[in-house]
Amino acid sequence: MNRRHFIFAVAAGSRRALSAQLQQAQLATPDPVEKLTPGARPAIVLNHLGFLPDARKIVLFRIGSEAPPKQFSLRELGHPVKPLQLTRPLQSVKSDLGDLLEGDFTGIRREAIYQVGIGDQFSVPFAIASDVWRRTLPKAAGYFRYQRCGTAVPGVHPACHLDDARRRDTGQPVDVTGGWHDAGDTRKTMGTTMLNGLGLLHLARNLGEAWDPAGSGLAVLWEEVRWGNRYFLKMQDADGRVWDDTARGVKENVNSDNHWTDNQVGTPDDRYVNTAKIGRTQAMFITLEAMTAQFFRNADAEYARLCLAAALRCWAANKREGSTNDLAWWTLAGVELYRATGRREFLQASCALGRELLLLQEAKFIGSQKLIRGAWRMGAADPSTYSDAIYSATVYPAIPGIALLALASVAPDHAEAPRWRDAVRLHLNEYVLPLAARSAYRIMPYGVYSGSPTSDYYRPLAGELTYRYFLPARRSLWWVGTNVFLGCCAVLLAGAARLFDSLEYRSLAYRQLEWVMGANPFSACLMTGEGSRNPYPHSPFVGLIPGGIMNGIAGNTRDEPVLDMEHRLNWRTNEYWGPMNAYYIWAVSLLQKA
Repeated sequence: MNRRHFIFAVAAGSRRALSAQLQQAQLATPDPVEKLTPGARPAIVLNHLGFLPDARKIVLFRIGSEAPPKQFSLRELGHPVKPLQLTRPLQSVKSDLGDLLEGDFTGIRREAIYQVGIGDQFSVPFAIASDVWRRTLPKAAGYFRYQRCGTAVPGVHPACHLDDARRRDTGQPVDVTGGWHDAGDTRKTMGTTMLNGLGLLHLARNLGEAWDPAGSGLAVLWEEVRWGNRYFLKMQDADGRVWDDTARGVKENVNSDNHWTDNQVGTPDDRYVNTAKIGRTQAMFITLEAMTAQFFRNADAEYARLCLAAALRCWAANKREGSTNDLAWWTLAGVELYRATGRREFLQASCALGRELLLLQEAKFIGSQKLIRGAWRMGAADPSTYSDAIYSATVYPAIPGIALLALASVAPDHAEAPRWRDAVRLHLNEYVLPLAARSAYRIMPYGVYSGSPTSDYYRPLAGELTYRYFLPARRSLWWVGTNVFLGCCAVLLAGAARLFDSLEYRSLAYRQLEWVMGANPFSACLMTGEGSRNPYPHSPFVGLIPGGIMNGIAGNTRDEPVLDMEHRLNWRTNEYWGPMNAYYIWAVSLLQKA
C-alpha cells in the first residue's frame, strides 16, 4: 500500500462521516439558499468563452443606482500592430431578472482575444474563434473519467466500492461494481448516469474523430462508454428489466449509503442496490445499449452483439406506457433499435408512440389566454404543463420534441413525418420563443403553471397562467439550479436548427449554454476550469473536477436568482451532476456538426 492509499484508507471513515453529516445538515435546512447573499457582482455580463465568428454577439450591463452608461468599447488584445478598437452604443432593455443595457457587436468576425469595457469596468477576456465551443468538449467529456467508480482514478482516488452491493430486498450480495459516481457524491443512479453514456455516444455520432481538436480520436470515447456500460449491463435482472440505482440507501434515506467503503464484501459498510424497475429507466437502458451496439459494430462485433441482445431482452420484457416523459424515452428506444437492427417493427412501434405524444401536446390555447401554446402535458391523466422538480435530468418539455426529431430523422418520408415536424415547430415557435424573449438573457423559464400551486411567487404570464424561471422552492425539499434544464433545451433547439435550417433556433440554443458559461446575473462561469468567477463546487468526495458543470443558478421563493459564491458548499446550486455535462456535449456537438 503506497502512502496515498494509506492516507486514503485511514481517512475514509472520518471523511465518510463528515460528508454524510454535511449533506444531512443541508437536507435538514428548510431553505439554505434563501440565506445566500449576492455579494459584489460585476455589472458586465457576457459569455466567458466567447463567440463564433458568424454568431450573434451580445454584451449586457446590469443597471445600478448611478447614471447608466451610454456606450461600450471593444478592444482586441495581443495584436502587435493594429489592434481592433471600437465604440458602440448601449440600448436599454426591459427584462425579467432585472432591466439591462444591451450592446451588439455581431459584425466583428476577426478571430482574436477581446475585452469589453463599460465605464470603469472590464469584462473577462474572451475569444472570437471558430473553435471556441469545440475546444471545451475534451474537458467536458473528460469529467466522466474523474467520476469512475470501481477502479483507481490517478490523482483522484484509489480503487473504490469493490464491494458494491447487496440487494435492498433480500440482502444478497450482487456484483454491480463499475460505472460512474452520480454527482458530488458516490451514488450510482441509473437514470442520471446513463445520460453520461448517451451524451458521449451523441458526441461521437455528431462529430466523429473530429470531436477533439487535439486529435485524440474516438478510442477515448469508446473506452469511457465501455466503463460506464460495465455497470449498466450488470444492473439487468434475469427477467430482462433493469434495476434503478446503487447506493441511494435503504428506503427513503438517500444518504445512508453515500460513503467510501472498505472494498470487502460482507462487511457492515456494504452498500445497497435498489431492485425497483422503473419504466423510464428501462427505455433509457434500451436507447443506450442500442446506440452502443451501433458504434461498436465494426470495432468490436462481439461486444456490439452483447449490448444489442441486452437491449432486445429489455424491450421484450416491458410494456411501453406511462407519462409523457416515459413515452418520449420509449420512442427514442424504438428509434435506436431500428437504427441498430433495421427491423421495421421497431420503427412502427416508435411511430405509434409518436402518435401518443402528438395527442399529449396542448395545441390549443389554455388558461384564458392566447399568448402561448404547444407545451406537452405531464401525461394522459395529468393535464398540467410538463415540468418536474425531482427528475429534471430526464424530464423536461424538450424530451418529447427530441423524440419527434429523432423519428423525423430516421423516417423523413413517413406519412406522419409532417405532423412530427409541425409539433416541434409549434412547441418552439409558440412556447419556447415567446417565453425566452421575456428576459434579456434569453433563457427558457423553468415552468408554466396554472395560478400559484405553492406559496412561492409565480410571475403573471397571461390569463390564468403563471411562470417561474427557477424551480419552486416550496414545492418539495429537492430543488436545484437549472443548468440541466437549459442544456436539454439547447439539445432540442440545436436539433431543430439543423432540421429546419433556422438561425433563430441555433442562436437561442447558444444562449442557453452562454448562461452556463457566464452570461448570467452573477457573471460566473459554472464549468470548472473555464472562464472566471467559478463558484467552488459541492464536491466533498473528490474536490475540483476539470470540466465539471454545477447545478447552476437557482431561485428563491420570489423567483430571484441565487448562487453560492461564498464557499458554503451549497448542493442546490454548486453540486456537480453528470446530466449537465451529458446535455452540454450533446448540444455543442449538434451545433458544431458539419
